[in-house]
Amino acid sequence: MAPLTESADDLETTLAQFLQGIPPGFYGLRDVNRLKTRLKETDLVLIDVREASEYSAGHINGAINIPLRTLVQNLDRVPNEKPVMLYCSSGYRTGMGVMTLRLLGYDNVEGFPPSYQGWQKAEG
Repeated sequence: MAPLTESADDLETTLAQFLQGIPPGFYGLRDVNRLKTRLKETDLVLIDVREASEYSAGHINGAINIPLRTLVQNLDRVPNEKPVMLYCSSGYRTGMGVMTLRLLGYDNVEGFPPSYQGWQKAEG
């Protein structure tokens, strides 16, 4: 393994500061009923970060589809003046998407860790 360079040290420091600055609960909407309420009562933008084929097979009503691998290329579809909620099928891509947007300066983004599986189970 190559030794750390000064720029790698800077990156490590920046990432450590970022991770320490994550507000509690930013990834914490864990209740399907609370999400339903927020969808009805707020101007929440719900983004499904699964692949288009997964979205086509079923999604939460009102969600827009921006696959995680294309998130950065679609920032024009992610508002910074409205609350934004991301979800996927199990939570993994949600976390990556939330962290990506946070690193890009979005402070209005949360994740829905129950994800589509949790939504389907609750709708059962």
